Amino acid sequence: MRFKYKRPRMEDVSEELSIIMDLMVSKTFVMIDLFWLCLLFTLFLSPVLASVSIAVLFFSGSFALFSSIYFYLFYPYIKKN
Repeated sequence: MRFKYKRPRMEDVSEELSIIMDLMVSKTFVMIDLFWLCLLFTLFLSPVLASVSIAVLFFSGSFALFSSIYFYLFYPYIKKN
């Protein structure tokens, strides 16, 4: 069966990889990813948090903290490239 498999051209592979890399470093994808990670972080800490209002406050604070870290440290470096 190996003789039937044709390797893709290097140009096609590099084009697909560049599309995937552009998607992975896009601001929208990173913000959606941060939203889900902060939500998961809040849900895992829900037994420790006292009430729903504190959980919402914790989620908002962690989302603001992580997105500000992203925008101040990583986004200028990604934007240059």
